[in-house]
Amino acid sequence: MIRTQCCILLATIGLSVCVFSQQREDPRVSYEDLKREITQLRGQLDSLRTFQILPGSGAGEVSEADLERIDKRMQELEKKIDGLSRSTAPVVFNPRTTIFLNVAGRSDNLSVLDAAGEAKIDNRPFLRTIEMDFRAPVDPYAEAVAIVSIENEAGTGFAVDPEEAYGLLKRLPILESAPLGMKLKIGKFRVPLGVNNRLHMHDLPWTTRPLVISKFLGTEHGEFFESGFNPVGVDIDFFLPNPIPGTTLEMNIDFVKSGDLALSEGHEVNQPAYIGHLNLSRDWENEHLVILGASGYLESGPTSSSLLGLDLTYKWSPSEGRASRSFVVGGEIFFGKHTIEDSLSTQLTTRPYGWFGYLQYQLSYWLYLGSRYDWIQEPTDESLVTKSWSLYASYYTTEFLRFRLGFERRQSDIPGINNMNTILLEVNFVFGSHPTEPYWVNR
Repeated sequence: MIRTQCCILLATIGLSVCVFSQQREDPRVSYEDLKREITQLRGQLDSLRTFQILPGSGAGEVSEADLERIDKRMQELEKKIDGLSRSTAPVVFNPRTTIFLNVAGRSDNLSVLDAAGEAKIDNRPFLRTIEMDFRAPVDPYAEAVAIVSIENEAGTGFAVDPEEAYGLLKRLPILESAPLGMKLKIGKFRVPLGVNNRLHMHDLPWTTRPLVISKFLGTEHGEFFESGFNPVGVDIDFFLPNPIPGTTLEMNIDFVKSGDLALSEGHEVNQPAYIGHLNLSRDWENEHLVILGASGYLESGPTSSSLLGLDLTYKWSPSEGRASRSFVVGGEIFFGKHTIEDSLSTQLTTRPYGWFGYLQYQLSYWLYLGSRYDWIQEPTDESLVTKSWSLYASYYTTEFLRFRLGFERRQSDIPGINNMNTILLEVNFVFGSHPTEPYWVNR
């Protein structure tokens, strides 16, 4: 009986090393798990040795030399696992790398300047961004993400921007768990103010950012170039108990560097700023998805700014029969408040708001047609309103190549951009490891 157990033990050890050797290229293989298994097997071997020397145990079935031979073999296998882990560590921990090239051109009926009113951006092509996305596991507890962009500064040159650079703790080292599915993001990242702010330029369903994103959250060169809010801070993401059966309720709480939001206008403010985002989602039969979100931002000081945002997304994507069809509709609205004291200690407050809505229909496996409408009050002058209508067609050959043709008409109380018509052409090239496809894509 003992000899049979010894044979099974040795076969199990050999199988563990074989599996490790075959899967060593897979970053999901845990070296610590294999070490733990070897430790358990060694415990079983010690138990066999103890049982072997007990009086009346049938010790004659296996000799001490047999056990010593198994023990020596286990030591050799442990050394082999150590060697394999050292030789494959560079492969396992090499970052997954994806590079995105975003090229776009425009044709305008008016002379168009950038957001600062300095550089002309009408009637010309642009290499808008070169974005390099690096992701890798750090250890069993964390991952690291670095997204570095080389961004076009309205045709006047290029600048390197660490668009996102953060560590992601997936479970707490002390607790060895993730209560409520908690994830902790530390570094610089696109904060959860609505849905659109989290998307990178190459994943947008349109060529330009919505006006409310570039005007309220921030931009250096206008919505034709990169816009949004990506401060340095901490994001705590966790799930709450479902209030309605079949729903998912997710909460984000952020503590970030204040003063960089567009509404702040660069004025001195207290640290930090606070962000909250609540997300309620419901999925029916893997075909209908509804997401409702509410966002809030608050910073205080000599000047104070706050934002309240609401977002809605509905997606229909049948899984059978009409799998090459889908429909997406959604929108976001932001209510802003900015208060500043002048030299006479008089408080001046503006309360602008803006919103956008869009819809998109997938005609075939490759082709998407859509429209978007923007309405916004200028943050510094609520009496100035800008409206924008846009149509677009996206041809999505694979996740690595996307074409888009669009038309945009703008009406505004700002004379320089009133009655502006723009034709837009965009191409996204993706190379490297397989990227995550945008939410509006159905493949």
